[in-house]
Amino acid sequence: MKLIFVSSLESHCRGLAVKHLQAHEPRAIVVHHDVLEGHRVVRRVSGSAPPERAATVLEHGCIGCATRFEILPTVLRLVPRQADGVLIVALPPTWHSDLVLDIIRPELQRRSLQVNSVVLALDPAALEDQMWDRHTLWESGYNTMEPDERTAGEYFYRELMLADTLIPTQGLSAELLGEHAAELREGGVQFNAGLHLAGQLAPHAVVCHHPADDRLGRYDAGEAGQRVFPGHLPTVPMVDGRDPSHAIELKAERPLHPERFREALPGLAVSCTCIRGTIWVANAPGTRIALGGAGPRIWMESTGPWAGETAGTRLLLMGSEHEADQVRSVLHSCQLSDAELRGFWSDSTARNP
Repeated sequence: MKLIFVSSLESHCRGLAVKHLQAHEPRAIVVHHDVLEGHRVVRRVSGSAPPERAATVLEHGCIGCATRFEILPTVLRLVPRQADGVLIVALPPTWHSDLVLDIIRPELQRRSLQVNSVVLALDPAALEDQMWDRHTLWESGYNTMEPDERTAGEYFYRELMLADTLIPTQGLSAELLGEHAAELREGGVQFNAGLHLAGQLAPHAVVCHHPADDRLGRYDAGEAGQRVFPGHLPTVPMVDGRDPSHAIELKAERPLHPERFREALPGLAVSCTCIRGTIWVANAPGTRIALGGAGPRIWMESTGPWAGETAGTRLLLMGSEHEADQVRSVLHSCQLSDAELRGFWSDSTARNP
C-alpha cells in the first residue's frame, strides 16, 4: 500500500501534480483538502473511491485542528487495506507537510501504516520570483484563513527540504499566455532556470522531469527533520571535484567580529535566492547561531551550544550572482584579526579559568 502526500504553494500546481501521479497510479484514491475563510475545510474525494464533496466548519481553523478533526479521520477511513492500494492526499496550499505528518504519523504507526512519499508541486518558471516576493502569503492571497506573515520564499525554504520528490508543473501563466509563454513552458529558458534552482535548494529530492517519469522519493521522517533543522547545510553534489549547481560554500575557522559581520551581511545576501548555515560570533562564542534567508528575508536564531559540533562559520549561498572569490574575501575580513583573536582567547580564559 502506498500513501503519498502532496504539498504546494497554490492549487493549480497541486492539481497538475495529482494528475501526474494518477497517470501512473490509475487505481489510486485521491482526497483534496482546502481551507477557506470562516474556518471552513472542504473535502473532495475522487479516483477509485466513491466521489465525495463535503465541508466542515471548525471552531478554530489552525493546521492542528484541521488535521486532527478532518484530515486524519479522512485518511484513516480511506486508506486502502489491499497491498496494491494507493491513497494520494493533496494538502491545502501553503501548508508545511511536516506539521500535518507529525500529527498523522503516530496514528498510522499504530495501524502498521507508513507514509511513502511527500511530493512538492511547483512551477519552476515562477520559483525565483516567488522566492523574492516581498508580499506575505496573506497579502498574495495564497492563504485565506488568517493573516499569514510568511512569504512564498519562506514556504519554499522549508518545504523544499521536507519533500523527497519534486514534480515540476507549468504554471497558470503559461496556460493563459499560450504561444507567447515559450520561456515558461517545459524546456523554456525560465522553466529550466527554475529547475536548476530547485536542484540547488533540494539536492536530496527525486525530480520527475517528464510525464512518463514515475519515480518517487522515499519519505523518512528523521532525515526530513534533520534537513529542516536550523543551520543544516544540504550536501552539495560534486562532479569531477566541482559543484555543477554553482552554489557557493563559505567557511570561516575563526570567530566573526559581530559588528563587521553585521555590516557585511547585506552584501553577502543581496543577490542570493537562498542562504543557509551557521555562524560563530565572537560575542557569543559558545552559542551555535543558525542563519537562514529566502529572497529579501534574512533571519538568525540561537540553537543552543555547539554540542559535539566544531564551532565555525559554514554558509551556503544558492541562486547567487556573486563571484565566489569575492564573497569568500568579504567573509574572511569579518574574522577576528590576530590581535583580536589573542584578546578573545584571553577574555575567554579569564571568564572560564
